[in-house]
Amino acid sequence: MASSLSHTIEIRVRFGETDPYGVAYFAAILDYFKRGMDEFLRSRGLSPDLAYRNPKRNYGFPVVATACRYRAPVRFDDLLMLRTRVVRMERTGATFGFSLFRTETGKDILAAEGRISCRSIDASWTPIPLPAELKTILSAR
Repeated sequence: MASSLSHTIEIRVRFGETDPYGVAYFAAILDYFKRGMDEFLRSRGLSPDLAYRNPKRNYGFPVVATACRYRAPVRFDDLLMLRTRVVRMERTGATFGFSLFRTETGKDILAAEGRISCRSIDASWTPIPLPAELKTILSAR
């Protein structure tokens, strides 16, 4: 089951994120996705630090897989819009989906789309069921 909830942030492409041609380096896009995930969690009232590693509740939520499809280049100083949503909930994890847009002549251009999957683990890195508090935050409509 996935949530219909999404969260949108603006990101400006910084000089250090670009290659010699002024185009954002591929890894910068994955960093944008991670920022989107952090802000999604904050928008739901959860500190990303407590989501990814919560020693009091004895769980972690590390990234276990990423995927990205690059559709159009983004360049230094472009202002981007990133939409983050939960696209899949599982017993032991969740997958976030991302859509990154840049605006060109008044039109939104899909620049990249992708996913990040996280799994719930205990202190020994053994998969565990998604903690109830995290499940509630991620599945809220």
